[in-house]
Amino acid sequence: MTARRHGPSAQARRDALLRATVEIVAERGAAGVTHRAVTERAGLPLATVSYFFSSIDDLQAEALRVFVAEEQVTQIAVAERLGAQQLTADEVGQALAAATAPRYPDTLAFFESLLHAARTTEFRAPVEEALVATRAVAHAALDAVGAPDPAAIAPALTALAHGLALQRIAAPGLMDETISYEAFRALVLGYLLQNGHEELALSLSRTSSDPETH
Repeated sequence: MTARRHGPSAQARRDALLRATVEIVAERGAAGVTHRAVTERAGLPLATVSYFFSSIDDLQAEALRVFVAEEQVTQIAVAERLGAQQLTADEVGQALAAATAPRYPDTLAFFESLLHAARTTEFRAPVEEALVATRAVAHAALDAVGAPDPAAIAPALTALAHGLALQRIAAPGLMDETISYEAFRALVLGYLLQNGHEELALSLSRTSSDPETH
């Protein structure tokens, strides 16, 4: 990264490089990020990368950091919206399925950032922050149905969300939002039953089966 202060025009060029990098990471993986590929995608001269960043690795790391930070803001907003509601198990499943639906190229870039963090220790902190924000969405959804101790199951819901999203990207013909919804709903109700909250689970299940809730 660089400590230079940029005017609006220069900042726009820098932002274009960052966005182009995210798109290339999503399409080709980290190995596809080169000076030429990024500047051609951004519509900028080849030397532009060197003006703003000390290396292509520096550009890639900054692009993924910026993207992960944006993803964190998005997830926090979803959590706040869910936290302000009272939901049935059906509505939780639907809300989580919609919130975790793949967004191109952003979702692919996010998974690439997870892989990058697995290989690059210094990149793990921003990725961990993004994962914590994603868990906040699950926590808020569980709060909305009145589930006790939502922090205990939020990590599992987050892991399920990421696994489903990855499969929906890799095999879109085999996975859809309905499968995601059913998986989230089953995990929430199963968690409640397993932890001795049978009445709440049965109540939510009955409410979910009411046609008026759909």
